[in-house]
Amino acid sequence: MLSFVAGLGPRKASQLIKVAQLNGGAWISRSDLVGDASREILQAVGATVFTNCASFLYIDCEETDPDAGDPLDNTRIHPEDYALARKMCADALDLDEEDVQAEVDDGGASAVVKRMFKEDLTDKVADLELDDYAHDLMIRFNQPHKRATLELIGHELQDPHEELRMPFKGLREEELFTMLTGETRESLQEHMIIPVKVRRVFPDHIDVKLDCGLDGVIQEAEYPEGVGGERGADPRQVYQVHQTVQAKLLYLNRKIFTATLSLREHLIRQGFRRDHDHMAFEWDEEQEAADKRAAQKEKEDVSGRAQRVIKHPLFKPFNAAQAEEFLGSQGRGDVVIRPSSKGLDHLAVTWKVADNVYQHIDVLELDKDNEFSVGKTLKIGGKYTYSDLDELIVNHVKAMARKVEEMMNDERYQTGSKNGTGKCKPRLLLEMNVADMSR
Repeated sequence: MLSFVAGLGPRKASQLIKVAQLNGGAWISRSDLVGDASREILQAVGATVFTNCASFLYIDCEETDPDAGDPLDNTRIHPEDYALARKMCADALDLDEEDVQAEVDDGGASAVVKRMFKEDLTDKVADLELDDYAHDLMIRFNQPHKRATLELIGHELQDPHEELRMPFKGLREEELFTMLTGETRESLQEHMIIPVKVRRVFPDHIDVKLDCGLDGVIQEAEYPEGVGGERGADPRQVYQVHQTVQAKLLYLNRKIFTATLSLREHLIRQGFRRDHDHMAFEWDEEQEAADKRAAQKEKEDVSGRAQRVIKHPLFKPFNAAQAEEFLGSQGRGDVVIRPSSKGLDHLAVTWKVADNVYQHIDVLELDKDNEFSVGKTLKIGGKYTYSDLDELIVNHVKAMARKVEEMMNDERYQTGSKNGTGKCKPRLLLEMNVADMSR
């Protein structure tokens, strides 16, 4: 390890060991590293190297040995700051100059430090006002910028060689997964509907990649109806490399960073439901199921008319409940265009305002070529008119979504309700139009 010390290296470390052996195999003090002709001690390092490496080389000092070296040699304190350390010890013990001189005459330059260690009085250093001490040094001795040095000296006097590093702890599987992918159990979990990019297409499986970089696979059994198998379409004709498709995450292996997904339409239509954290018997499962059936029955389209099909990437043959379920795992501002229960001259646009908050916009179609085509004029509330669906999405829905994003990111926005009994939902936003929000 000696070669990694500041100022040394493989060559200087080898030289230092060689000189130590020539000097008897041991060092008595740090100052001996630069040699002492009067004691026939050979020089191991030069002055510059000594300045760099001295505070990293510790020399044991036996407190009971009267001929022992300087106790400061067994700390991280640099030799150039020994005078500061000795003065701090003297002030901490409340010794005047005459007392200090008597101690030095009797026990050497660091006699006061030896006394402090021997009598276990190092905690007195903590009582020194280091800010005032640093100011006094600057005024009386012209030594600026010593505040950090004084703090280091104080720590070393109280606890020499204190381990400053945190205990090493290996990463858990969950922490490693989040570090490498940026995903947590909340942001990516099984049964979510997520976009994936096609990498390679084979008759019996499709290799894909998730947005976070994970590799995924879609087996032949998870192809949508009419694709694959003996009578189905060749998947190589249906899917192309670099194409992005929506898929349902069936299994996520966080240990080997792989995912198994499905393209089956009925699974994707089911959407994603986030598990609620509640204790046993705290949730009425039967009541929840009954409420869902009632809501489904209320929103079902029972008109019996032909289902509309519109050639647009955001169009889905969903009712209101299915649209909300589909958008449940999507981001704020995501949109679904769907048929309307008001007739073939209407469309419904559902967009996600926030978690569990959605707006259903009624769009009136005018200037239709036929009952199944999209109108050339689209009106919302009799006030806003657009020429096509893309203009409506960008100038109406996305404009509102941007205002929602700005409001919810404001430091004054709070998720709690006024009386603190629950979470508020920005329902007011559903009744606001673009002009209101821009104001």
